[in-house]
Amino acid sequence: MSKPLSAPVAAFADQGIRWVAITWVNHAGAPLVKVVPLSAFDAAVAVGVGFSPVSDAFRADGAIDPAHGLARPDGDLRLRADPAALALLELGSGWAWAPGERFERSGEPYVGDQRHGCRRQQEQLQQAGVELRAGFELEWLVATADAEGAPQPALPGGPYGADRLVEGLDYATALLDALEAAGIPWLQFHPEYGAGQFELSLAPGTPLEAADRLVHARLVIQRLTRRFGWRCSFSPKPSLERVGNGGHLHLSLQRDGLPLLQGGDGPGGLSDPGAAVLAALLAELPALLALACPLTMSYRRLAPGSWSAPFQVWGIENREAALRLVPALGDGAAAHLELKVVDLAANPYLVLAAVQAVALAGLDEARPLPLPVSGDPAQLPAGAALRLPASLAEASAAFAASALLRQAFGEELHTSLIDSQAAEVRRCAGRDDAELAAADAWWPLVGGLP
Repeated sequence: MSKPLSAPVAAFADQGIRWVAITWVNHAGAPLVKVVPLSAFDAAVAVGVGFSPVSDAFRADGAIDPAHGLARPDGDLRLRADPAALALLELGSGWAWAPGERFERSGEPYVGDQRHGCRRQQEQLQQAGVELRAGFELEWLVATADAEGAPQPALPGGPYGADRLVEGLDYATALLDALEAAGIPWLQFHPEYGAGQFELSLAPGTPLEAADRLVHARLVIQRLTRRFGWRCSFSPKPSLERVGNGGHLHLSLQRDGLPLLQGGDGPGGLSDPGAAVLAALLAELPALLALACPLTMSYRRLAPGSWSAPFQVWGIENREAALRLVPALGDGAAAHLELKVVDLAANPYLVLAAVQAVALAGLDEARPLPLPVSGDPAQLPAGAALRLPASLAEASAAFAASALLRQAFGEELHTSLIDSQAAEVRRCAGRDDAELAAADAWWPLVGGLP
């Protein structure tokens, strides 16, 4: 006699759901998946499904880097689904989705699991009485492939243009319907600056919720775009001639119920604790960049004068500052902080784990916050605005040197991430920008188009 389904699983069965895709995101930023029948989902929660640790040695092109510390055939893990995050993926096809975390066969959490690292940092913040809320913006290109396989915009229309929305109204309607059917809360959708580019702002949640929503939304967008006969590219730089795609991260913080980014006497209304968090994030930005921008092509997007914020500065409503404070003013909106350098090749669990660790360190040991920068930092006198790392190799060196992030991630995960960053540098060595843009143009399609 088969074991009865849990109540949440039975409710999904009543809707016609038959399969569940359980995902996790590896060091290279790629979501990996195991599928179980809905009838086996409760077992996937309790026991999990097998996954080899070697998956974190995959490069951005899917190849296993032989020099990576995890490039070995030994060992096995169990990917356990999170039942609290079970959601629809595509109702009409009978698919649901859930994020997973990897555990040792002994039942202990796997120290190298990215989502578990984010969860652990979230719990530490909560124990300190701090609540961090986060939400991502997604930018992507809707495209077809030309004769050489390069992406070409599938929809005409100008920057932020109603013309592009009207030209693609069937796509927009189907996309927003799909997002809402999947239970993904969002705040805003619009055509972006680049040709064929769109942006979606996801609603804020806990760090785990924010990262889960990003992974879930990318899957829905990828699937819906393909149904129209097009493809989407979340690549930070789909081609050298076009603007890049960002994945900006928005944050707000409270401690003991009081907001930290407003109500104070500092610039933009910052409180002293809020300024301490901002100062810590600013100081750790070079190291954070290795997680926020994990591809070599990520650094082609971070170019001065392109509104991608490649300088180690903060500003009040300054879209060329890597840290942009949006203050609470007369319109009643609460203050929040935007980390502008993040792109969508990043593993969101790793980024948010790091951001939480840095925020908590800032609250524990305050440091002075420099003055905010107005205008384009590239136009300031030489030395007035430090350039963030201009390559992954530089960012990885800063990540390796960060005692704060080494302690937050633990020696094993920190070292493994450095191995993955080195693997990406080796993958791209000797290739010019045009070759790299073509190789990664269709991210997250690992390996590109056939």
